[in-house]
Amino acid sequence: MSYPIANRTLLAPVTVDELIADPARAKVLAFEALPHLLTEIASRTATLKTLEGALLALILSQRNGGHGIHNQSGLLGAPELAKRFGVPETWVREQARLGKLPFIRLGHYVRFRLEEVERYLAERANQAA
Repeated sequence: MSYPIANRTLLAPVTVDELIADPARAKVLAFEALPHLLTEIASRTATLKTLEGALLALILSQRNGGHGIHNQSGLLGAPELAKRFGVPETWVREQARLGKLPFIRLGHYVRFRLEEVERYLAERANQAA
């Protein structure tokens, strides 16, 4: 069977870690190696998402440890939510866009209820454990 990139052959197997360190190595991978590498990347992605949930739960538990950060009556913008959790604003916006953080849309504005976000992250951490 002939593959369109049959002239790309890598003699030694390459790992995902090696490709992360040097993405240019992907240009010489054998076609047959691609499915295995993509499977490993998908597995790592799931593992990283689980780790992300656990770390967020840790941030949540430490931030709520008597520091009085609850503002349950109001809505927060992405910058305020990011500051409360100690994460970049871009991460908050991306998670909302991907549907991974609960939010409320007010026209073109996106706002967050702190208690809903905390509840969601706690549930996510419990699922990861």
